Amino acid sequence: MLKALNPAKAVLLAVISFALLLTACSKNPPNGTLTDQNTLETPNEIIELRGYTMGAAPAGGLDTFYRQLDELTVRDLGLRVRFDFIPWGDEKNQISRAIAAKKYDLYAGGAWSDFITFASKNAFADLAPLLDKVPDLVEHYNGMLENAKMDGKLYGIPQYITPGGGSEGLLYREDLRKQWNLPEITDLATAEQYLYKAKEVYPDVSMINDKRFADNLWTLLAGSKYHTLIQGFVVAPIDKPYEAISMYDTPEYRQVLEYARRWHEDGIVDPSILAAPENSTGKTLELMKLDKKPLEFNNHFGAVSSGYIGVLMDLYPEFEYGWFDYYLGNVPSYLPYLSPNNISMISVGAHSKHIEKALQFIAKAHTDQAYYNLLQYGVEGEHYKLDSENRIYFDGIPSENRKSGWTGLNDGTMNLPAKYPDNWQALHDRIHAEGKRQANLGGESPYGGFVFNNAVVAKELASMEKVRSQYIQPLAVGIAQDMDEEWINARKQLKLAGMDAYLEELQKQLDAFAASK
Repeated sequence: MLKALNPAKAVLLAVISFALLLTACSKNPPNGTLTDQNTLETPNEIIELRGYTMGAAPAGGLDTFYRQLDELTVRDLGLRVRFDFIPWGDEKNQISRAIAAKKYDLYAGGAWSDFITFASKNAFADLAPLLDKVPDLVEHYNGMLENAKMDGKLYGIPQYITPGGGSEGLLYREDLRKQWNLPEITDLATAEQYLYKAKEVYPDVSMINDKRFADNLWTLLAGSKYHTLIQGFVVAPIDKPYEAISMYDTPEYRQVLEYARRWHEDGIVDPSILAAPENSTGKTLELMKLDKKPLEFNNHFGAVSSGYIGVLMDLYPEFEYGWFDYYLGNVPSYLPYLSPNNISMISVGAHSKHIEKALQFIAKAHTDQAYYNLLQYGVEGEHYKLDSENRIYFDGIPSENRKSGWTGLNDGTMNLPAKYPDNWQALHDRIHAEGKRQANLGGESPYGGFVFNNAVVAKELASMEKVRSQYIQPLAVGIAQDMDEEWINARKQLKLAGMDAYLEELQKQLDAFAASK
C-alpha cells in the first residue's frame, strides 16, 4: 500500500515534474538564442576559450563586458572567451612562461615578445589550412595574409595597420616650451634642449625612466640611414636593404652610447633605471598627473592620444601639449605590409582543442563591428562614449575605467574616429594626415612577404639576448666605468654568443628572398 504524500511534498514534486517536462520539450538551437525576456538560452555544452591581453583591467564594467561578449559568441559560435590581463613591464618573460606552460588558447605577441622564436618551434597552430572556414577574414585582408606566413605556415592573424597616424615620439608641455623661449622641437638637438630645461625646472625627477630610450636615440640618429631587420640586433643600409649587418658595428650606435652616457651623468636619466621594468610608461603618466614631470620620452602616438591626453587635460585644462614624432620625416614609411617580425599578432596555441573555433572568433573580431567595438573599446557608457558623429570620447569616464583594446587586434579599417580636446584634435589630425602622406610616398616595402625563420639559430639568438641584457643594456642606459673598453668587450661577447652564425643564416634567407622578387 502506497503512503500518501503530505501536501507540501506533493506541490514540490509537481513543480519539478513540470520543469523537467519543459526541459525535455524545449528545442534550443545548437548555438543559443536570445528569448523575448532577453535571457540567453544556451546549448548543453559551451566551449570556453582562454586568452590574455596586455595592460591593466578596467576598474569597472567587466561583468557587463563579458555579458555582452557572451551574447555575441554563444549565439554565433557556441563559445565563451575569458581574458587575463598581463601588465606591461615584464611582458616578454610572462608571455614566454605562459606559452611554455600551454596556459591559453589565444595568445598575443609581436616584436615586443619572443613570438618568432616560439612560432618557429610550432608553439602555435598553423591556421593556413583553416582559412577556408573564415572567408570573410580572408577577403578582409585582401591577400595580405600571405605576407604573414613563415615557410608557408600562418601562425597568427596580424594587426591591420593602415597608413596614417604617428609612431614613437616625445609628448611634452608645449605651453612650457613657449614659456621657456625654447625653439620648436624638430630634431634631437631641440629635444635635448627641452630635456635639460625641464630637468632644471623639475629638479627632483629624472626626465627619462624607461630603459628603452636608447631605441629612440637610435631612431633619431640612424633611422634615415638603416632599415631594421631584427629589432635590437640587425639592420641594413637604406640603399642596400638585403645586406644584413650588426647594428652594434655601426658608428651611429656608438653615438647612441655617447648620448646615453652624457644624459645619465647629467641626471636626465634615472640613476636606478636598470632596475626599472621594461616598460615604465605607467610611472611617467602618474608623475604627469601630479604635475611632477612635463614630458614622456618613450611612447606611441596612439597610446598617448588614447591614454594620456584625456586624463591630463581633465586635470589641467589650461596646459597645452605638443608631440615630436621620431619617425615622421625620418624613418622611411611604406604602404601597409604584414609580418610577424614587426607587427603584433593574435595566435592560437597549438595545444588548443578548439583551433577552428578560436580562428572563427578572431575572424569575427576583425570583420564584425559589434565584436570589434567591444573587444577594442569595451562597453559603451562604462569604458567610452560616442558622440552624434559616432566618434569615441571619454568625458566623464574615470581614467581607471578606460579599457585597453585586445592586444594584437588593432585594425585600421575597423577603428572608430576619436574625439579629442580641440588643441590635441588639430595636432592629431595633422600627424595622421602627414603619416598617411608619407606612407603613400614610400611605396612598397622591400621586405613585404619576408619572414626570418630563426629556428636553426634559436640557440645563438638566446645567447645573444643574454649578452645584450648583461653587457649592452647597461651601456645603452649610460652606465659605464670605461665605455670604450666595455663596448669592445660587449661586441666580443656577441661574437662568442654566435652573432656571426646568426648573421650568416639571416643573409642566406635574405638572398633567397631577394632572388625571388
